[in-house]
Amino acid sequence: MNTSFYDASKAWKQELEYEGYEHHCYSAEELKRIRRLGRVWQKILQITKVTPPDRLFELGCGGGTHLARLALNGFEVHGIDVSDAVAVRAHNYLEEVGKFQAIRASVAVANIFEYQSSHSYDICFHFGVVEHFLDLSQRQQIWNKLYSLTKPGGWIVSVVPCGQHIMRKMVREQRLAGYNIPEIDYSCRSHRREFENLGLQPIYAVPHNYFSFLSAHPLRMISKIIYPMSFILGNMIIPSVPLPEYIKEIWAQTLIVMGRKTPA
Repeated sequence: MNTSFYDASKAWKQELEYEGYEHHCYSAEELKRIRRLGRVWQKILQITKVTPPDRLFELGCGGGTHLARLALNGFEVHGIDVSDAVAVRAHNYLEEVGKFQAIRASVAVANIFEYQSSHSYDICFHFGVVEHFLDLSQRQQIWNKLYSLTKPGGWIVSVVPCGQHIMRKMVREQRLAGYNIPEIDYSCRSHRREFENLGLQPIYAVPHNYFSFLSAHPLRMISKIIYPMSFILGNMIIPSVPLPEYIKEIWAQTLIVMGRKTPA
């Protein structure tokens, strides 16, 4: 890897060394909440048709929320994170979850550029990781690595912020997104092109979480009153309306991009 590039891995490791991405499971009641699959995973599993006990791999697993949820639903999961502090938090969280229900889940400290594994997976996925690698050649190295870890007929799944929504400029200028590691502005078209370069087929690019960005708006009238109504109505109506992709991107906070590796 060309070390002159912006090092997103190092930036995240420094950002999360002392705090962030720490989760707990202290009761059976909390376990029920953790087990629920959100809309994003419902959409991913609906399209990919991947089912338990298939094996899933997460790049940049953070505190382990996706690993725990998927493991509780019967999947075998493995995650890596570049931050040893974060990986310890994820490991501890999975151990807490495992006290209430047996799960197949593991975490390792690793940088994806050097990562090696003898295992292959039905889905290799990330949530909000790859967009922080600003150079296309770096992202291509990551996609190639995930491709090598994916079984023939398996899927690569990428969940990234939508770089086209109407509040994107404000979010950046006013630092409204929480962690402020630089990231590229993905569209469905640009992300699809990166998956096409891998030879994935078919590819699905799905705008998701309509109007969610309004929750970060600095005006209380918008974030507390307009946002809840817009979110509920938008996510009920817009997905089923045959609008052009670029129109849906304007209102979506997130993109879910899925591509299938050619079966053997």
